[in-house]
Amino acid sequence: MKLLTVIKIYNIILIVEKRGKMKMNYNEEKLMSHLLISLRNYHYETYKHSIRVAKLSYNVANMMRLNMKEKITIYKGALLHDIGKVMIPINILAKPDKLTELEYDTMKLHPKYGADMLEALTPLAYLTPIVLYHHERLDGTGYPYGLKIIPFGSQIVAVCDSFDAMTNDRQYRKAKSTIEAIRDLRECDAKYNQMLVSALENVVKTNSQIFEKETKNNGIAI
Repeated sequence: MKLLTVIKIYNIILIVEKRGKMKMNYNEEKLMSHLLISLRNYHYETYKHSIRVAKLSYNVANMMRLNMKEKITIYKGALLHDIGKVMIPINILAKPDKLTELEYDTMKLHPKYGADMLEALTPLAYLTPIVLYHHERLDGTGYPYGLKIIPFGSQIVAVCDSFDAMTNDRQYRKAKSTIEAIRDLRECDAKYNQMLVSALENVVKTNSQIFEKETKNNGIAI
């Protein structure tokens, strides 16, 4: 089933490339739907995480007064930011313990896998920077390239991705409170854009009841 999911994604890529040459239309929304369904079938926790990060990212972008086109782009990019994880072996992705160094090196390939996927899917190629750079950090300690200059949309998704990871249970650790997570993001001021951390903090405060409800529902966004 897991292998078939990966094969299905590459079949989608081949179909779109072929149809592109024939100047046939393949809807962007339909492509996104196929990819998200594949992610959901492969690893449901990553799918739920992607939905939450997308909602957070949109609200942070809104707090930063970005225009509607920018907000929608960031939202869609956030939805697919972890799509490359369908290429990570499930025994690593769903491992109940901390990853070994070798396993972590494998996990760190997922931004490149996702970017390659979107580059091949022409209607979604414009989302590639968000997917490729969402694990980069402003001090150059991120991956896959160790960049210090990072697209703004990727910076938003990076902050929201880290916040969501900290505030939801993992197999090997319990979730932090929203207050603890914001504090940790503040302490990593060299890694994260602090204007975005402030915007995220305002989003969390404005929607505190929603976050409490999501936590009680095991991290399922409502």
